[in-house]
Amino acid sequence: MNIAATDREVRQQLDAMGCARVDLGALHQSGYMTLAANYRTRLIRSALRWLRHANARGANIFVRPAGIHQLSLIDDLTAAAIEEMKRTGFGPAVVVETSPRNFQVWLRHGRTLDQRMGTRAAQELARRFGGDPSGAAWRHFGRLAGFTNRKPKRRLPNGLPPFARLREAAGQVYSQAEAFLAAIAAQVEQESAERTKRYEGATHSNHILIKDLRAFYRDARYGGDLHRADLAWAIYAASRGLSEQAIRDEILDTRDLTKKGGVPRQLAYAERTAFKAVTIVQTGR
Repeated sequence: MNIAATDREVRQQLDAMGCARVDLGALHQSGYMTLAANYRTRLIRSALRWLRHANARGANIFVRPAGIHQLSLIDDLTAAAIEEMKRTGFGPAVVVETSPRNFQVWLRHGRTLDQRMGTRAAQELARRFGGDPSGAAWRHFGRLAGFTNRKPKRRLPNGLPPFARLREAAGQVYSQAEAFLAAIAAQVEQESAERTKRYEGATHSNHILIKDLRAFYRDARYGGDLHRADLAWAIYAASRGLSEQAIRDEILDTRDLTKKGGVPRQLAYAERTAFKAVTIVQTGR
């Protein structure tokens, strides 16, 4: 794909996503990601040179909205799944063919979702339409059209990497957005009520209020190290009677864990931290 075509597909994709600012990522073969955060989309042309250079040297090129946003990414879809989305009122704002017959879509909800709503919406959409659950989170990266997919397993029969191609850029809000988000909000509210009930049970039995996890993140003793803060809070909470499951859920709900990978890895981290904390409290070491 020539430079002009790449520029055109990038611009069309970002216009259809409707983001004023995005995070751009070049994931190198070493596993290290070069990140340009909070990049103004109207200045995107100035970033394309280094993205093309990184892509030519084997990096995969990704994009996501900066901050909280109004989009959900669904990864690893078939063409039939996309047709089903359209038929049922979930028409995508953007469709990118990341490799032959393999697609990612972005849905526009029409309003900004907070982290919890965004993640629950992405999880439900992936479940409903057969997307990859490991990519179902509020802040997951998707591929930027116009660049090659450097995953070895996606190589074409001739050995070359395929281009991620922009197949649709309608940019519309899907017609079922209002009803879908109302259902997701009800789920989130129920989960929140259940979590509050668990807290109340723990605090009542111990006659003490449990400090919020965010207070530990702000605590200067941990120097901004969120891993240390998570474990310190988890030990603190476990010592006051909070269950291992409740500790795990609070870490998942409070912290953005997308840097750890997909949902299974995020869950594994929270479970390890909760288990370690409870073990320390129970054994004294």
